[in-house]
Amino acid sequence: MIIDLKKLSEIIKDEIIEKVDHKHLNIDVDFLKGVIPTAENLAKAFWKILYPKIKLGRLYSVIVSETDNNFAEYRGE
Repeated sequence: MIIDLKKLSEIIKDEIIEKVDHKHLNIDVDFLKGVIPTAENLAKAFWKILYPKIKLGRLYSVIVSETDNNFAEYRGE
């Protein structure tokens, strides 16, 4: 194990979930202003936030899943 999953969960909750859950993504979320909130764009935006916050390891990918058949995965640039 590289990072404690409880710590990772806290980072995701604090940095992503609390900012986007039950929000109008185009209006209420500062880091999404001017961004069309597709799964692809959300995955990229979440990567940019999470990458510097994970100090004990290296972020491999971010997956945003809308349904079982519709998802986007971003692995950085």
